[in-house]
Amino acid sequence: MLKGVSQKVIEVVHTDNRYFEKAILFLRPGAQEEDRSSLKSQAGEYLGQIQYTPPKNRRSRPWSEALKLIGAALVGAGAACAFFLL
Repeated sequence: MLKGVSQKVIEVVHTDNRYFEKAILFLRPGAQEEDRSSLKSQAGEYLGQIQYTPPKNRRSRPWSEALKLIGAALVGAGAACAFFLL
């Protein structure tokens, strides 16, 4: 949640990253007095440190899904039997 309307931001449009188009960095109140060139270089340096690798696509294992479904059916059947036996 962003509180206040006097936040200063730096928007980096050219990230040189194949996954991200732009980055928005919110400045701390003490850093707002810095000169623009220093802030731009710090923003570029910070973004250069970030290493992002997207998660690998996990294929759904059909036997795992079937096992979950069978387990749920057994639990349901057990509950129904317990209800009728009481």
